[in-house]
Amino acid sequence: MNIEDKQVFTEKKDFPLTTLREMIDEGDIIPNPEYQRDYVYTDKQASKLVESVLMGIPIPTIYLCVEEDSTYSVIDGQQRITSLVRYLKNEYALNGLQELNELNGKFYKDLPKDIQKKLKSSSLSTISLLKQSTDLKYEIFARLNQGAVKLNPQELRNCIYRGTFNKMLDDIAANNSHLKNLFHDENNRKSYQERILRFFALRNYQDYQSSMLKTMNSYMEQHRNDGEDEIKAAKEKFNSTIDIIKQVLGNDAFMAFDRSKNTILEKFSGSVYDSIIIPFSFFDKHSLIVNADKIREAILNVKRTDETYREDTYAATGSKVRVIRRIQTIYNLILNITGGNSSDNDRRLFTAEEKKELYESGDKKCAICGNLILSIDDCEIDHIIPFTKGGKTELSNAQIAHRICNREKSDSTNDTWEEEEN
Repeated sequence: MNIEDKQVFTEKKDFPLTTLREMIDEGDIIPNPEYQRDYVYTDKQASKLVESVLMGIPIPTIYLCVEEDSTYSVIDGQQRITSLVRYLKNEYALNGLQELNELNGKFYKDLPKDIQKKLKSSSLSTISLLKQSTDLKYEIFARLNQGAVKLNPQELRNCIYRGTFNKMLDDIAANNSHLKNLFHDENNRKSYQERILRFFALRNYQDYQSSMLKTMNSYMEQHRNDGEDEIKAAKEKFNSTIDIIKQVLGNDAFMAFDRSKNTILEKFSGSVYDSIIIPFSFFDKHSLIVNADKIREAILNVKRTDETYREDTYAATGSKVRVIRRIQTIYNLILNITGGNSSDNDRRLFTAEEKKELYESGDKKCAICGNLILSIDDCEIDHIIPFTKGGKTELSNAQIAHRICNREKSDSTNDTWEEEEN
C-alpha cells in the first residue's frame, strides 16, 4: 500500500462572513452538496450561533473542498455557514438569546451599525481540501461525523454510500404520492429514504445480519452504484408494491393494533411495515387484488389476536428471529389465501425458500436463454410441465429463468411463476 496515495492536501484560510455570503450568492460555495443532509437548524439554534460570533466565542473550523471547477463544496460546517448567511440576508430575527438578550427580535437590518460591522467583519476559520485530494472528501466527511449525534444513520449513509442507489431513494421519497398517507408523518431527516432502503435490504430476509443497521448498511454498500436497468427495476418494484398495499390494506396498512383500546394505533410501525411490505412484494398483483377482502381481514385478525406476531412487532424487533418470523407470518397468510399453499398437489406458487434452494443448488443458468443469472433477484421459478397442464408445484418440476425470459414465453410451452414479481 502506498501511503502517499492517501495523503491529504489542504489549505487554511479565514473567510469574513460578508465574503461567504457573496460567494454563496454567486455560486462559488456550494453549502449543500449531495452528500450533505438538509439544513436542520432552528432559528433559535441559528440565533445562538450569531450570538457566539458577536461575543467572540471561537466557532469550530469549517471544512471545504475545492472542486474541479474551482468552486468550494462544504464538507463540514453546512449548518454554521447557512445559519450565519441567512441572518445576514434578514431571513430570521434573533430569538432565545440570553447573554445579548437586548438583540432578541432584531433582524440584521435592525442591528445598530457598529454591531452590523462587527458581524460582517467576523471570520470563520476554514480548511480547504485541494483538488488533488478531492476523492477523499467523502471519507473525511464521514470521519468528521462518525459517532456524532448530529447525523442519524440514514444521513450518514447518504454521505458514505453516495451513488445511483442513493439517488433512487431520494427520487422515490420525493415523488411517490402514497408515502405520506401510508407513513403518517413527514419526511424528516431522510426517514422515508431509510424505510425505502429497509424494504430492499429485507427482501432477502433469510440473510438478515445481526442488526437492522448492519443489514441496511451492507445492502446499500453493495448496491450503491447499481446500473440503470437495476435501478429502474428496483424503483418499479417498490412503487408497485406500495401501490398494491394501498389498494388492498388502505392507509393504516403499517399501523399496529392497540389491544387495550381495541383500535388501530394512529402511528407508523417499522416492524409492522417489514411484515407487510416484504410479503406483498413476492406476490402477483392480480392474486392480491382478487383476494383483497380476505387478506385485509386476515391481517387485521393477526394484528388483533396473534400473540407471537404482537411480540415480533413490539419488543426486540431487530432480532433476527423476530424479523424473519413476522415476515413469514404474513407471507404464509397470503400464501394460504391465494391458494398457493392449500395442498402439495394443487398449490400453484413456489415459496421463497424453494426459489433460494433451486437457485443455489444449480448452475444458475436460465432454462430459457441458457445465460447465467447473476442475482437471485433477477430470476423466477418456472414450471417445467405447466401448472395448467397438470404440472406439480414441486422442485422436481421446477427450473429457474430470467424474469424477462419467463414472461416472454408462451404458456403453451411453459407456465409463468407468479409468486415473486409483478
